[in-house]
Amino acid sequence: MGNNQGNFRLGLTDSDGIHSGQVGLEFMDDKNSRASYEEVAGWGIAFDRLMKNKAGQKYFAEFLKSEYSDENILFWQACEELKRERNTEKVEEKARIIYEDFISILSPKEVSLDSRVREIINSNMVHPTSRTFDEAQNQIYTLMQRDSYPRFISSSLYKKILTSYGHIEDL
Repeated sequence: MGNNQGNFRLGLTDSDGIHSGQVGLEFMDDKNSRASYEEVAGWGIAFDRLMKNKAGQKYFAEFLKSEYSDENILFWQACEELKRERNTEKVEEKARIIYEDFISILSPKEVSLDSRVREIINSNMVHPTSRTFDEAQNQIYTLMQRDSYPRFISSSLYKKILTSYGHIEDL
């Protein structure tokens, strides 16, 4: 795999590696895959539906990037990947990368966590596991659900995705 840090990044760039500001309607990792209208409409009903769908996460990340808060979903996705890792050495390595990228006060992508959760993480980092960031991940998930999600559902991006299916919706 090479650079493990690359595993945690969500790519939203054009073929030259430049962020274009344009969003295609196919999920980037699977050109033949497209969320159904029912799935996309479901994103507007429940945040859980949005976050359980890879294309939904991609569009939500694009929206968060426009609000300068994409570190939240990138952190959440990195934690999800960490939970899937079974190799102990890789778990420790990935946990340290997540800490440096999103928890460290020196990181430009630092997520906003309360002091109680920071203390838990600092204790967990002595012997990191795949569950080291669970409290922080839950806090960030709740933050995105309460704060960013309502704005995403009202955004022109979400409305554009819905109307791309040829349905006219009152949003």
